[in-house]
Amino acid sequence: MLNRLNTADSEALDARRAIAAELRERLREMPASPIAWADFDATVALSGTGAAADLRLAALASVLCVAPARSSELRAMWKECVVTAAFALRVAPHLRGDAQVSAIAALLHRLGDLLTIRAIGAAEHATRVRLDAASRAELCAIHGGEQLERAVRDWAVPPRAAATAAEWRRLREFPSAAAEAAAVYLARLFAIEFISPQFCAPGVLEHAMEEAGLDVRVADGIRADAGLAAFLGSLG
Repeated sequence: MLNRLNTADSEALDARRAIAAELRERLREMPASPIAWADFDATVALSGTGAAADLRLAALASVLCVAPARSSELRAMWKECVVTAAFALRVAPHLRGDAQVSAIAALLHRLGDLLTIRAIGAAEHATRVRLDAASRAELCAIHGGEQLERAVRDWAVPPRAAATAAEWRRLREFPSAAAEAAAVYLARLFAIEFISPQFCAPGVLEHAMEEAGLDVRVADGIRADAGLAAFLGSLG
């Protein structure tokens, strides 16, 4: 039988080619951050106790989550970042890590993907082309790291938090990992459990905590945190 070109793959490639030039231009555009990161107090911002803190997070969301036909996807990703940050703030002390650093890193841990998808949405709108999920994911993998590096530099994010936001993905062996990177990694597992429990395999979080040297009962204590529950409930 003769080999036949996969029509779906061909169409996806054509779509990527169609928006390539426009996407390059959009990726060069770096929005200004509404947050002065050197003065940002993650404890206040992620506890829901200060109107100013809430407004700053809302202002950042308004910058990151606006793109034609991609806003819903961006808002879901941003919520994941906020939830991860709230958990990181509480996980870090158990690892003797810096809670402020961990929380900021967690808040920005998918910033590169957010900026890339934001650019993709603008490029799609300009060219009247829609990318499939696989192409979107591949472009995030290609451009996300660079976008994150540019953003944390342009936004003057404190160096340790900026480095942790990039390094947590490379976490493989807990004993040699920085406490803040481990906190972001574990917080992300908590966030997945909270947002999409159907995608969280039983025991994965507890196993990861044991690898990090934590008693699994710590997880129960974090889940039972009333202040955390109130904040997460306020996110809708």
